[in-house]
Amino acid sequence: MRRLSLGAMLWSIFLSLTVIGISYLSVSRKLVLFLHPHSWWALAPATALLSLLSIVSWRGLHSRHGHNPVGWSHALFFLPLLLALSCPPQMLSPEVISKRGPFGVLPGHALSRSKTHAPLPVFAEGQPIVVNDENFLALMEALWENTDSYIGRSLQMLGFVYEDPSLGATDFVLARLIMTCCAADAEVAGLLCRSPEKSQLTPGQWVTVSGTLDKMPYYNAAMREVVEMPYLQVTEIVPAEKPAQEYIYP
Repeated sequence: MRRLSLGAMLWSIFLSLTVIGISYLSVSRKLVLFLHPHSWWALAPATALLSLLSIVSWRGLHSRHGHNPVGWSHALFFLPLLLALSCPPQMLSPEVISKRGPFGVLPGHALSRSKTHAPLPVFAEGQPIVVNDENFLALMEALWENTDSYIGRSLQMLGFVYEDPSLGATDFVLARLIMTCCAADAEVAGLLCRSPEKSQLTPGQWVTVSGTLDKMPYYNAAMREVVEMPYLQVTEIVPAEKPAQEYIYP
């Protein structure tokens, strides 16, 4: 009688759960919270290979080659998997976001590294500038590169409230997260807003903000110089539901 290999059983369970987890995230489209859609093409062959390995592993439970002992390697693989399966897929929390810094708010950081974005849209004079997922990166760069051209223009934008200790009492950043590859490299990017209603907002809250664009001097500690920072003088803040697609993908 062949001996049941407990180690092989654990590997079989691990491989099966991994395949089930990837398949669920793909079908539910919650994979966008972890991986840039442009990278999804690699998942199909990888999932197929894992499925094949899982089948082979299950067939080898009664191994002729003796007992496969349970070791630390099993725990190293199982603990991250169980943590991933037990935590509901969601965007990075405000606590995690706050540790990343408003890099995309300043020139020379996240926005300058994201060159693959849609062309800059044209808004007629007197027409409000409406920021959306498709034009977000192009408009944020344009506001820095041609600030004077946008002074006095009306702008409307959806984002979450980001706070930073370096900002003033009435200042906050209306932000989005930019995902270049995966959630691990996500960075904060957005537009500085100034409003007396800031105290009524909570970090991470999604709002639609309207206002008038202006500029002000700001000391950029990273570049060690004073720069002209575009900002939005807020005229209206409306609570909003978070969008189905929470990240911006260059």
